Amino acid sequence: MRTERSVGAGIKKIKAVMLYSFLSLYTVISLYPIYFAIISSLKSNTEMFINPFALPKVFRFENYKRAWEIAHVGTFFKNSVLITLCVTTTLIIVGTMASYILARFSFKLKPIVYMYFVMGMMIPVQSTIIPIAFNIGTFRLKDSLPALILVMTAFSISMTVFILTGFMKGIPKELEESAIIDGCNVFKVYWKIILPMSVPAIATASIFNFLAAWNDLLFPLIFISKSELMPISYGLLSFFGERQSDYGGVMAAIVITILPPLIAYVLLQEKVQKGLTAGAVKG
Repeated sequence: MRTERSVGAGIKKIKAVMLYSFLSLYTVISLYPIYFAIISSLKSNTEMFINPFALPKVFRFENYKRAWEIAHVGTFFKNSVLITLCVTTTLIIVGTMASYILARFSFKLKPIVYMYFVMGMMIPVQSTIIPIAFNIGTFRLKDSLPALILVMTAFSISMTVFILTGFMKGIPKELEESAIIDGCNVFKVYWKIILPMSVPAIATASIFNFLAAWNDLLFPLIFISKSELMPISYGLLSFFGERQSDYGGVMAAIVITILPPLIAYVLLQEKVQKGLTAGAVKG
């Protein structure tokens, strides 16, 4: 019996070591691109190609200044922040309200309405470009940030409702009934009970929506022609010319680009993990 127990304990230790080794390797592989971007953003073009993986001999912080001022990354950055915050905020407001109705109320067309939202995730973005561009041109909404924000919001609402509805269905109805007995109306129940308890799911959906809006380049290229209205994803293209490319500048711009999503995820990662696990169990 002791031999069997010792063998079993040895197997468990081997599995644990293998798991930790795999996770450590995965962590290094995941973090290495960030490390490479940071050290490359502090090098000249020549040094980047001669010693691509070594630390820079001279830290060239002027790459960041050049990226921010000369390449107008500052303007593109502000546009991206504005677009992303508007899209994410609109999705939180509309998504939580729609999910609250679908999760907590019963009506005849509820399954159809829910399927209508879910089916939105199955429609390829590319298949809608022509009709959306036609409508944008018809209503003269070209170079309009509100129109761009509405289009980007429409393509993310399905996933938002899908995540939030599954989470809200798991909130105990007794809490809602107690609030109604205490005199709360529908809006107060939504504001004081449902929203606070849905924070993990809201954080999860917000991270996905933030990344989608921040990295989107397709819609701005199609619906925006003025460079001063373009997001930062477009600004990266300005570092590459016909005869010369500023690789140090583009790496500095990439570091600036990835900082907001990275900071947002670090701040919300605990709630994101809770939202994913709770949604999976309660869905």
